[in-house]
Amino acid sequence: MSKRKGDKQMKKLIILFFVALIGISLISMNAKADNRRTSPRKHGVALGAVTVIVANGGTLFTVSGFASSSSCRFSLHDANSIHPTGTVASATNTISEGGEATQYDSFPFLDFGKEGLPFNNGLVVNTTTCDVAISYI
Repeated sequence: MSKRKGDKQMKKLIILFFVALIGISLISMNAKADNRRTSPRKHGVALGAVTVIVANGGTLFTVSGFASSSSCRFSLHDANSIHPTGTVASATNTISEGGEATQYDSFPFLDFGKEGLPFNNGLVVNTTTCDVAISYI
């Protein structure tokens, strides 16, 4: 009878050994994603006003949002400040622009791919009637 009890204990030890071995192998595996294919992105929002998102260079990846009133228009500019009159619009520093005619409709999602769209000075959203969300580095 004691032999059977010893067999049961041995089986439990073998199972425990294999479970521990599997646990150690899972912990030792690199569970993180490859750094070359991931990038920590930042996000900014302009809620119906001219807004400085970032005041230094970077890369723009996506633009989305919706029309908080009818005939919404927005533009993104490579600039790091807002003019005292509240405008930054210039044909020479425009990165992207878009809009939506119908109130409360979202405008088309702009995705600039893995490489993104670079900007040198900063990123300013020029809008008065759109809520714009962007992701950048």
